Amino acid sequence: MMHELDSPVRSSLDGPHRHQALRVGRAARYCPTVTPFAAVVDDRSGAAWNDLAELASGDAVALFATPPSRVPDRWRIEAHLECLQLVETPTLALALGGAADVVDLGLDDVPAMLELVEQTHPGPFLEHTVDLGGYIGVRDELGRLVAMAGRRLATGGWREISAVCTSPAHRGRGLARRLVAIAAARIKDEGERPFLHVTAGNPAIALYDAMGFELRSTIDVVVVRHGE
Repeated sequence: MMHELDSPVRSSLDGPHRHQALRVGRAARYCPTVTPFAAVVDDRSGAAWNDLAELASGDAVALFATPPSRVPDRWRIEAHLECLQLVETPTLALALGGAADVVDLGLDDVPAMLELVEQTHPGPFLEHTVDLGGYIGVRDELGRLVAMAGRRLATGGWREISAVCTSPAHRGRGLARRLVAIAAARIKDEGERPFLHVTAGNPAIALYDAMGFELRSTIDVVVVRHGE
């Protein structure tokens, strides 16, 4: 039986994020200003890929748990990442309670969040990614956003921590660790379990391991575009 984390985008779009889903037949995607993630019911089905082509309308979309070998010839692979899917363990370090310098982030903060993403490249973060909720950050003495973390996929039992990043000038102060610990504590307070994805070889793996996350699986992520 398939676990909800085996296909986390599909689990999210069929579950807690179904109100975010755009659909054609056997394919679903998020609004393209939220995230490029999409999913198909069966990535071995030509009909499902046809539905995705109609839904994508020429956009590049990112598919989780689809190896390059399953991408049909009429699709171009623009990127392929091997990611590690990490999940909480009983020893996961949590930050209970608030922190005076940690602030909740919302729509008004999007320009600063996009600027930080441009500096740090933590993964897809777009104009309305913040709509997925739960973003927190730290500002410097001049009020500039220098670190952030938030939530992305939500499968029903699990909630993904994402967009973890710190500006180069403020690294080495433990900001990412604190933000992840706070985000994880909030997720658990809401009755869900935290998980995250990180590209293979990313130095942050050591941090997540030290915090009490463990490897559940490796997962292929492909960015594909139809008809080119």
